Amino acid sequence: MFSRKASSLLRDERGSVFIELALTLPIMMTLIFGGVELTRFMLNAQKVSRVAMSTADIISQAREITEADIMNVFLASNAIMGDESLVQNGNVILSSVIRPGTEDPIVNWQRRASLTHDGDSKVGSEGNAAQLPPNIELEPGDGVIVAEVYFNHMPFLFDTIVGEQDVYEVAYYRPRFGALEQILPNS
Repeated sequence: MFSRKASSLLRDERGSVFIELALTLPIMMTLIFGGVELTRFMLNAQKVSRVAMSTADIISQAREITEADIMNVFLASNAIMGDESLVQNGNVILSSVIRPGTEDPIVNWQRRASLTHDGDSKVGSEGNAAQLPPNIELEPGDGVIVAEVYFNHMPFLFDTIVGEQDVYEVAYYRPRFGALEQILPNS
């Protein structure tokens, strides 16, 4: 009699679905939330790239530039990012690099959108030698506008898939109407 009950319990499959669900649910949830986290990171990286290219392009189209123009570009960079997260978790650094005469290029002027994010310019600091990639060569009197964007990506759920990290992008645009050597005072 005992062997008959034991064999009927072994053939009973009513609880097997719950056991399978209990075993596969953690794996499925990890895959779903991991996909969401990876997608968020890739979208943020794409937005940061768009901000760098757009801000450098906007500045390089100007014939002359004022402090108010730069502040407007910083405000536009938040709109390009699509939310206020760039103000809270990032920084935009705009630099004008020129090559005066036959000397090495220097950072002529530099402005930052945020004083709270500690990312330093990889191009250099105002008044010092500029660190440009080898493929960007400036002739005497030429200049380039450099936009560097930092964004501190914070994970939403899991920090093991894409942890907290700074996303960094840089864009180089040649000014269309001269080297933009100075920032004019607001009128």
